[in-house]
Amino acid sequence: MVVVVVTASAASACDRGADAVVGEPRTRLVALGNRWFASPATITYRTTERDPGEATSPHQCLRQLVGGEVDRQTGLKICSGIGEMRLVWDPPDRWRMDGVSPDGGFTLLSTPDGHVRCRLTEGAASTCFATETSGPFASVVEAPERILGELGASGGSVVSAGPGRMIAGFSATCFRANGGSAQAARRVEWCFSRSGLLLCLFDGVEGRRVTTVEATDVSEVVSDGDFVVAPT
Repeated sequence: MVVVVVTASAASACDRGADAVVGEPRTRLVALGNRWFASPATITYRTTERDPGEATSPHQCLRQLVGGEVDRQTGLKICSGIGEMRLVWDPPDRWRMDGVSPDGGFTLLSTPDGHVRCRLTEGAASTCFATETSGPFASVVEAPERILGELGASGGSVVSAGPGRMIAGFSATCFRANGGSAQAARRVEWCFSRSGLLLCLFDGVEGRRVTTVEATDVSEVVSDGDFVVAPT
């Protein structure tokens, strides 16, 4: 197996420390991931997304946009790459994401009946349709153990743990895993609360989309009403 490192500076990473902590990181990461899949919660995340070919900094992005049909204020909003996503998480088989970004909004609903995606466009009714994908933040609803399998991390050697952080008022433990291939180097980072709530996640593939979510508000209350998409 070839271990590779992604240098994805377009989005901030979750694990901001360099020192390892005591313990076997892979075992602890998988255990916290299992708790995540048994911990209902409603969490609001600050999000970032960068696609291949996009400007690598807001300044570079502004230079490309401003001066044409886009004014500076609109350009700042587009170039920030920052959005917000509300996750209603009711494992093992129900979740809902409501996302807003400079590119628009979306709703993704997953129940035992399948996945539904709704596109939200300013000034227009939403359009909903069945989908097989979990959207740009799919790693949020994917178990770390499965992601480690995708990375080729069958052992614990590519998983590391860093010092704790405070995120949205919770003490968080963070982990990092590298894998993939020389052609598609991938890095994933997670931060979990002690009870298993996912507070931060970074997922980046070299030369492809880079995404980050970081919790800003956390509630352990889930409403059945969130799992109904209003007809349009």
